[in-house]
Amino acid sequence: MTEIDDRIAEIVSLVLLLDKDEISDDLKRKDYEPWDSMAHLLLISEVESRFNIFFDDDEVVDIWTIGDLKKVLASKL
Repeated sequence: MTEIDDRIAEIVSLVLLLDKDEISDDLKRKDYEPWDSMAHLLLISEVESRFNIFFDDDEVVDIWTIGDLKKVLASKL
């Protein structure tokens, strides 16, 4: 696991109230009920804040899995 993976796992764990060992790139919004629209915005906001980046609206809408989040984040770093 890379440093970025660790940081993402920490953020996801905090926002979605999951143990880090429950987090995988395949975790999907539609399959995890607590990951609703409000939680999604909190997750995006926390990632933007901690990595000092900004996602545009299209990127936010296209993030459906943790893997998607990592890919979009990687394009910003």
